[in-house]
Amino acid sequence: MAKVLVQTFGGTVKTVDATSPASIAEQLGISVENATITVNSDKVALDSELRDDDFVSFTTSKVTSG
Repeated sequence: MAKVLVQTFGGTVKTVDATSPASIAEQLGISVENATITVNSDKVALDSELRDDDFVSFTTSKVTSG
């Protein structure tokens, strides 16, 4: 379990204990549908392993219409 900083959709930064972005979403009750997840500015998958002091950000994916 890693202690990480999390910012969700431009909100305030929180400290959370988590093993992956998926576990953060579950703990905070947030939807990952149409979301981009980054760890230390790198795009990652929901099951990526987290380390202490990582900065995890959940942002809305841009939707383009045709």
